[in-house]
Amino acid sequence: MKKLRVIMAAFLVATSFGSIAQTIPHSENPKLIAVVNSAKWCGVCKANAARFSAVLMPYAAKGVNIYMNDITNETTKEASKKELEKANAYVAVSTIPRKGMGKMLKACGLASDKKQTQDVSGIVTFINPKTHKQVKQLSIAESDEVMTATINSLLN
Repeated sequence: MKKLRVIMAAFLVATSFGSIAQTIPHSENPKLIAVVNSAKWCGVCKANAARFSAVLMPYAAKGVNIYMNDITNETTKEASKKELEKANAYVAVSTIPRKGMGKMLKACGLASDKKQTQDVSGIVTFINPKTHKQVKQLSIAESDEVMTATINSLLN
């Protein structure tokens, strides 16, 4: 039965990255939390959804709670925010440390804080379920090998 639910969840995610968080089984005591930021307008999401889902979904049966953060529009953002807040994952997903261009903007005086709330699609954020802090963030366009190695290392 558990395998059937995982297969069905993988199929649904493969066909659409929409608001399907309810169909993904969640453990009461997860080993890791994965939040996938996606949007209907996101080219990276469209190009990688099926492949990425095939890699990520089997981990739902291994103690990874997977949540979809649909940032397509204000309505979907609000619905996703409520689900992520219930899981104590919203802060870890919505506050992204500055790097690259953000550091340059800070150096130029155009940005002053160390963190900036952003809507970035096509990424998966891994969160420690005990501390609810972000532990890793990857593009869903990463190779299957990189994604699998990352998840396995975070589970150990």
